[in-house]
Amino acid sequence: MRSRPLSLVIGCALTLFVTSAAIAAPDDWAENTPGHADGGNSTEYNRAGQLRWRNPGVGDWRDAENEPQGNAAYADAAIAAGTGTAPIEWDVTALVQEWASGKVRNKGVLLRNVQGGGTFHFRSREFGEEASRPKLIVTVGDAARTFDAVADTNLERSTYRPQGNNERLAIAGTQPAMIRFDLSDLKASDKIAKATLRLVTSAQYGSGRVGVFRCDQGKEVEDTPPVKGLAAKYPNDRGIEKDDDVIFATGFESPEWAKEWSHVDARLGNDTVDADPERKFEPLSGKANRIRLAKGGLTAMNTLYKFKDKIGEEPEEIFFRYYLRFGDDWHQTVQGGKMPGISGTYGKAGWGGRKVNGKDGWSARGSFSLSIPENNPLAGKQPLGWYCYHADMEGYYGSGWIWNEGYRGFLDNNRWYCIEQQAKLNTLGGTGEKGNNDGVLRVWIDGRIAFEKTDLRFRDVDSLKIEQIWMNVYHGGTVPSPRDQHLFVDNVVIARKYIGPLERTAAGE
Repeated sequence: MRSRPLSLVIGCALTLFVTSAAIAAPDDWAENTPGHADGGNSTEYNRAGQLRWRNPGVGDWRDAENEPQGNAAYADAAIAAGTGTAPIEWDVTALVQEWASGKVRNKGVLLRNVQGGGTFHFRSREFGEEASRPKLIVTVGDAARTFDAVADTNLERSTYRPQGNNERLAIAGTQPAMIRFDLSDLKASDKIAKATLRLVTSAQYGSGRVGVFRCDQGKEVEDTPPVKGLAAKYPNDRGIEKDDDVIFATGFESPEWAKEWSHVDARLGNDTVDADPERKFEPLSGKANRIRLAKGGLTAMNTLYKFKDKIGEEPEEIFFRYYLRFGDDWHQTVQGGKMPGISGTYGKAGWGGRKVNGKDGWSARGSFSLSIPENNPLAGKQPLGWYCYHADMEGYYGSGWIWNEGYRGFLDNNRWYCIEQQAKLNTLGGTGEKGNNDGVLRVWIDGRIAFEKTDLRFRDVDSLKIEQIWMNVYHGGTVPSPRDQHLFVDNVVIARKYIGPLERTAAGE
C-alpha cells in the first residue's frame, strides 16, 4: 500500500484535494490564483469559500506550547532598521519535527512581530531571483534538502484583496505573513537533525523581533455517519410519498412528470434521461431531470410547487430534499447564480433587487458561486450556498452565505449529492412589533450538516408563510452563460420532518 504523504497524516478525516501547485487540504489558507480574488485576506483564509479566520486581521496560530494565539515562538530573529537586503534565518527544527512525526498537520508557518511593531518586507516566492525566495532547509541524517515555498501571503487590513501574488511579503505591526512548504516527500521515519527557515529581507521600517508560529486556521472534521430520516424507512424512496409527513415526492420517472408540479416552464426544454455519456452522467435511480443552461442564456430551470394550490395551506416550516449532480461541462467562470430553494415572494418582493420589508415577501433560494480556480486548496469545486432575502438584509439584493460547515458545500462534478434544506419562519412579536429573530435555515449534504443559521427574521406579519418550493437555476445577475452547461436533479421530496439521504438497496430489491 502506498504510504500517505506526511503533510496529511493528521486530520485524515478531512477530505483532501490535489492542486497543480501541491497537495492541499480544505483547511489550508489560500495564496491567490493570478487573475482571481480567491485567496486569503484579513477576514478570510480562503475568500473563494468564505472561510473565515477565527481571529480576523492577525490570523490563527498555535505556539510552541500548543497554545492558540500564544506567545511562545518556535524561534525568533532580530531585524534592525537599515539592515538592507540580507538573509534572515530561524531555527525551526522543533516545528518540522512535529510535522514529520505526525504530531500536527503542516498548515504552514505564520511569522509575526513578537517584539516591536516594525514593518519588514521580505522577498516572496514570486520574486524574480530564485535564490532570494523563501527556503526551508531540512537536514535528514547527514543530508540537507531544500524545499521551496508552494504558497505565501500576508494579511492587510486596509483591503479585502488578497496579497498572495506580490513579489514581497510584509509583516506590519500586528499583521502577519504566512508561508507553506510541501513536505510530502518526508517520511515519518526520517530523523530531522535540523531545519532552517530562510527569508531575504529587502526593507525595514523600525526594529524588532519576528517569531515563527504554526498556522492553525480551520478545523478538523469528524467522519460522522449520515443522519437518517424519513427516507430510511423507504428503500430507494419506494412508497415514500405515502408517508404521513411527506407532502410531495417525485423521481421524474413518469413521462408526465411536469403535471406533478404547480408550474414548469416548458420553454426551457428540460427533459428526463437515464443516460448521457457525453456529460459523464450515471443514474441515481432510474431517470433524472436533465437541466441545460444554454450558451447565451440566463434561466435553465423554473419549476414551482405551490403549497396553497396543492395542499390547501401554506406551512411555516418545511424540509426539501433533492439529489444534485453537476455535469462534466459545468464550470462557472464569469458569474454565479441561483439554485433550488424555498420562498414566499407572493409576486411582490424577494427577488431581482426587490428588497423585502418584513410585510411583502421573503426568499431563501440556493446559490452557486464561481468555480474555484486552480491552485486554491479547493480547486475545481463548485460552491453552493443560500441567496436570502430577509427583513434584516442590507441593500437591495439578498444576503449570500456559502454552505461551508465541514467544507461540505464544495461539490465535485460527476457525482450525486443529497441536498436537504430546512426553512422555519420566525415567530411574531406583539401587535405592530417586528418579528422575532428566531427563523431557521439549515442544510444537510449527504446527511451531514453543512449550514445552520437560527437568528433570521423573515417576516413581521402572519400573512407571510412558506408559499412555494422554487426549483430555479439561473445564471446571474445579468451576465449570460458563456457556454452550454448541464446539471441533473432527481428524487425530490418535500416533507414536514427531516427526510435524510436515500436508503440504497441493490437494483430490483
